Amino acid sequence: MKHVARLLIVVALMVSIGLPWGALQSVAWIGMALTYSIEKGSVVEGLSDTFDGAHPCPLCQAVSAGQKEEKKQEQDSGSAQKKKLEMLSVCQIHWWRPKLPTIKYPWLDQVWNGVASAPPLPPPRLG
Repeated sequence: MKHVARLLIVVALMVSIGLPWGALQSVAWIGMALTYSIEKGSVVEGLSDTFDGAHPCPLCQAVSAGQKEEKKQEQDSGSAQKKKLEMLSVCQIHWWRPKLPTIKYPWLDQVWNGVASAPPLPPPRLG
């Protein structure tokens, strides 16, 4: 059960930071790098065409459109009236604590003062 809860938390965090778009973009880049490297006959030229931004594949275009749509939805919801979640207490808990008499121990104060005092100056010498 613990492992399932941890897995759900990890997945929720990944989704909240936009990992699905990053994963799709990575898949698109790998596919483009392979395709362009085979077409050009050179890995260097294939990687150059992959990352220059001038040759987007359909998956890259879909990822870009999805990210733009997501940002637009966030801005639209942000511009509308923001809803505030308020936690209201339905009841109040009152702790009743009996008042106890204060007990003083004067002999304990004397012992503590002896323990907490500074060492004698100058320090004692041997011999």
